[in-house]
Amino acid sequence: MKIKNYITGSILFFTMMACVVPGLSQPVPPTFDLNLIPTMVVLTANALEAQTAVAALQIPLETPTLTPAESVTATPRISLSGTSLFPRDDQTTVFTDRQAGIELIIPAGWMPIRVNEQEYFDAFASNAAADLAIRDRLARIQTLDPAWFRLDAIDIQPGHVVNGIISDIDVIFLMNEPRSLEKLSKDEHNADHPFANFKFISSDYEQAANGMRSLIFEQRWDSPSGDVTYYKGILFKISSGVIKIDFYTNLSFKDTVLPDLEKVVNSLVLLNP
Repeated sequence: MKIKNYITGSILFFTMMACVVPGLSQPVPPTFDLNLIPTMVVLTANALEAQTAVAALQIPLETPTLTPAESVTATPRISLSGTSLFPRDDQTTVFTDRQAGIELIIPAGWMPIRVNEQEYFDAFASNAAADLAIRDRLARIQTLDPAWFRLDAIDIQPGHVVNGIISDIDVIFLMNEPRSLEKLSKDEHNADHPFANFKFISSDYEQAANGMRSLIFEQRWDSPSGDVTYYKGILFKISSGVIKIDFYTNLSFKDTVLPDLEKVVNSLVLLNP
């Protein structure tokens, strides 16, 4: 499948720290370039598609040379992008995004990763990385910008990689996004989707357990492995912009993992409601 190169520019990396240092002025966050939103959707989908193609051909990707940071301590370490992870005793993980102003919970059995943070380096040495599809996914997200690609959660439960297609949940932050959910829905329907046998399944508005209104749409397309990729996007309009939760899996496997996606969506809360 030929996939167009949608990379037409770069996004400024956030340098804001989560805590204000007395006596120092804080940088003003850049205005988000709306033209890059389709690029982000295609980039994350392409990373999955490329990983699937490599897994199907059984061609190993070279693991990037990485320099691990210090070991993770019991206190969550806040990244330069203002995010943190807190593992809990029940094997779930609390993800906090201070710039976006949200918090949500990743279920047990999923490996939450922030690009180029400590857990990203640790993932390459984990048992889950023995699976070629998961290892390739780790390698291919390395260059994604944490300014918008806030979190990648990979399903690492046994038997949950189906014909080279992993189940994956991404948290995307579109800072200062001015469009309404209605306008975002219209633009998504009109967007160019360069995937084989792409089909827009449905779109609707729902109210999550937290009381927030959301836009939900479903799509599908053929994967290089010969199976079909299923995609579900959930968008929330918040004061700082838009939070977008992207979900990918094998179409034949979606009913098994959709309950975990619902847990993530229903756990989302605003830090300053």
